Amino acid sequence: MIKRTLGFLRRYILALISCIYLFTIGIFFSKCRVLMSYICDYFGFGQKVKATVPRIKQSDLVSDQESIQLRQSTVADGNVATEELAFIAKLVKRHNPKTIFEIGTFNGRTALNLAANSPEDTKVYTLDLPREKLEFTKLPITLGDKKFIDKDNIGSKFIGTDCERKIIQLYGDSAAFDFSPYYNTIDLVFVDGSHSYEYALNDSRKALKLLKNGKGVILWHDYGSPTWSGVTKALDELFLLTSDFKGLKYIEGTSLVCLMA
Repeated sequence: MIKRTLGFLRRYILALISCIYLFTIGIFFSKCRVLMSYICDYFGFGQKVKATVPRIKQSDLVSDQESIQLRQSTVADGNVATEELAFIAKLVKRHNPKTIFEIGTFNGRTALNLAANSPEDTKVYTLDLPREKLEFTKLPITLGDKKFIDKDNIGSKFIGTDCERKIIQLYGDSAAFDFSPYYNTIDLVFVDGSHSYEYALNDSRKALKLLKNGKGVILWHDYGSPTWSGVTKALDELFLLTSDFKGLKYIEGTSLVCLMA
């Protein structure tokens, strides 16, 4: 009992010292400011960002009669919801993209379904940040993202499946990754990487450059989520201030945003 109490007191003192550092010297470092923001969100004092992208019904973009496959239907923390996955699959079926680029692999569940519902000769490129690069990102990431980056296996859901042959796993930080070989070659982009405001802006701009001849589909995940306010803030800003993103639509009943370029 005494040993346990002493252990707690030690951690208490270290936490107290860390807090003093955080709220004094730490204010000058971006990663510390991200931590302050996370603390506010945790206690319910986070900045509330009102979604401004106009809504659109799912039926305006896809048909309920579309025949789709849903693989790995069990939802893990960090995955898109099943209804969202179904919408993505229907959109893929409707547009039949020959090239797909996903920013943010996580466990590979979405990449698997992108591959399963696309034509046989489609290539699905999916980019994820390796665990060892977690502390060396070019832009600040949220603390909430860290648990999804710090994992043993990237893309575990598609490894060993019949769709693996269609999927090309890429590794790197989307703010530092060389996208140039893929610019102007992609039919559909799915953005679900780091959820910080800085990364949401970066990934959105890169996604637009990826589209073949400036035409195609871009999808974003986690718009309107109180947990990931950075995504909402970034997309609202792009919608309001950038002509290339005036066509953004918020898919009703989901946290997905779509751009048909």
